[in-house]
Amino acid sequence: MEMFDESNKYVSLANKYRPQTFEDMVGQESISKTLKNALKLGRIAHAYLFYGPRGCGKTTTARILAKALNCTGNGHTKPTDEPCGKCPQCLEIAQSSDMDVLELDAASNTQVEKVREAIIDTVALASSRDRFKVFILDEVHMLSTSSFNALLKTIEEPPAHVVFILATTEKHKVPATIVSRCQTFRFRPITVEEISNHLLDLSGAENIDLTPGAARIIAKNAGGAMRDALTLLDRAIAYSGDRIDEKLVGEMLGLTPDELISQAVNALADKNTAALHQVFETLKNEGFDSNSFLKDLKNALGDLFYFSLGQGSEPFEGAKQITQKVSPGFLASLSRKVNKLIEEVKFSDNALVSAEVGLFTVMDSCLDIENFVRRLEALERGEALPPASGSAAGGGFKPSAVQPAPMPKPAPQIRQAAAPVQPAAQPPKGDDAIAAMLADEPAAPQEVTPAPAVQAPTVPVEVKPAANLTDRQVWDALLAQFSKSPLMYDVMTSCSVQFGEDGWAISFAPGKEFYRVPAKSKLPELETAAFKISGRKIKITLAEGAAASSAPKAQATGVKAAPAAKQATAANTQTAQAISQEEPFVKGDFSADAGVQAQEAPEELKDLFSVIPGELMA
Repeated sequence: MEMFDESNKYVSLANKYRPQTFEDMVGQESISKTLKNALKLGRIAHAYLFYGPRGCGKTTTARILAKALNCTGNGHTKPTDEPCGKCPQCLEIAQSSDMDVLELDAASNTQVEKVREAIIDTVALASSRDRFKVFILDEVHMLSTSSFNALLKTIEEPPAHVVFILATTEKHKVPATIVSRCQTFRFRPITVEEISNHLLDLSGAENIDLTPGAARIIAKNAGGAMRDALTLLDRAIAYSGDRIDEKLVGEMLGLTPDELISQAVNALADKNTAALHQVFETLKNEGFDSNSFLKDLKNALGDLFYFSLGQGSEPFEGAKQITQKVSPGFLASLSRKVNKLIEEVKFSDNALVSAEVGLFTVMDSCLDIENFVRRLEALERGEALPPASGSAAGGGFKPSAVQPAPMPKPAPQIRQAAAPVQPAAQPPKGDDAIAAMLADEPAAPQEVTPAPAVQAPTVPVEVKPAANLTDRQVWDALLAQFSKSPLMYDVMTSCSVQFGEDGWAISFAPGKEFYRVPAKSKLPELETAAFKISGRKIKITLAEGAAASSAPKAQATGVKAAPAAKQATAANTQTAQAISQEEPFVKGDFSADAGVQAQEAPEELKDLFSVIPGELMA
């Protein structure tokens, strides 16, 4: 029977190359320097608190500190900053078998009884061999409140031969009363460069051909933890053997190829729906995990954001061209929304479809406002347009070549063309309408034609003598003049007016009496405008009572109001709707004063009038 050879026992890289001295520590130089100086000066604290992310060296540093306190090699009779690693104390501490260095997992000993049994009841006992009795409490934040309270007094005033070293990944869960009694050291995440360089050194010692690109990919996926990086390297060696390159590491980790990430980022930047769908078709055909793809896309967008600010290196091929057509704010917005999308897709029963639909939503909702503003400013200055970030039309945006800003088009010129008045036409507004009313002619429709290079000066409108204007024409001219004044126009279209030889009387129907207050304040303005139009002084007064329900008197206008016109007026008043609660616009009707009578509409026009309020006039 073949005996098992202990010398051939496999040891993981994380344990095999675990640092044994302060000089071996990677990425925590400030902490190593502080502890070494404290050991040289003999300023040893009774309690230390190490906190930081996982795998960055907290427990390893605690063991090295325990070695430095108890090392007896090389003739050391007191704590040293350079433990030998060969004496019994150093060897036993490295193997976690020293009786005076107790490593306790606080996650497994949360109860106060276990804390009292393992620490409080033994802390007063002298060490069996070493100078110091060292208690290393890993994941100390897992202790219960009762355990912390029981430990509080012991940590505050321990015996001279006792040193506490607490390690945790979540400092905020440790009570402030405990933290205040310890010297605290923050362990920072190890950078990608430090991890990748350390991996290359270890691969040389292991006779492994590790490319710098593969080492960087492993370091980026380690999340700042050296232990995780060494575990990934162990896995890569088992997957690919003695030769490890970028392609093999990507296949092992299930990473999305850079080409696919580049296509996805370009599709999002250009708002190219067809290209984005093709990316997901490739994901489906190649069997890539949608969650991993979204995480890789989020990381790529984050790296691209820093690259657009001039920080870091180009994350993938073609990244520089993307940063030239989109702003950093747009990339940051994409990265944030993709990060939220990852949480949604995580709990979906069809992750691939959810990821695609979510990315289409992200693409549609993200707008590059900064780029739009730059393009508008360039148009105003007449400069060449910067590249656009994308368009939502059709199959996607295609970047256009930079073109000079177009020359401004000549202003249009308005000319009048004679045309018959159509039934139910809207009353003309503005100066042209006033001129037409004063000239006793129907207003001609407007036609817009391109103006010549040099516009001719505007010819003033000739107005007929005031003696030829009737009261009806003067009132219509007033309506046209005040059409741009919402309040005044609303009052005039909501009233009924009676024309007489001594002046005009304005009245309001029941329910519209509130118009009397603004109308009273506007009467002088109406009289002034009527005088300018007609050349004669017209006295305008407010009639008492609800006279608006009846048509204007026949003797005042010389025309008898038709019953059909009354009915049409009532129908128009009921169908009118308010545009604004503050200044309602209600169309008035003066068909009874127009000198014409409404006729019965033919059958083919009745359906039209049921949709569009109106009437057929003679």
